[in-house]
Amino acid sequence: MPLFTLVVEQYVQWRFGFVAALGLALLVIGVKAENPTCAGIGGLLVTAPAVTAGS
Repeated sequence: MPLFTLVVEQYVQWRFGFVAALGLALLVIGVKAENPTCAGIGGLLVTAPAVTAGS
């Protein structure tokens, strides 16, 4: 499982940059810790670069 997580994070960082990789990490940590604030911020950081990269 850690190898899969590393591969996904590297792909996100390569495709969308550091901000999205940081957001993905915050999202995972927030979900595991059951912290909606951390998960929400992570979700915003993941989606923001993905939305702006498409335009």
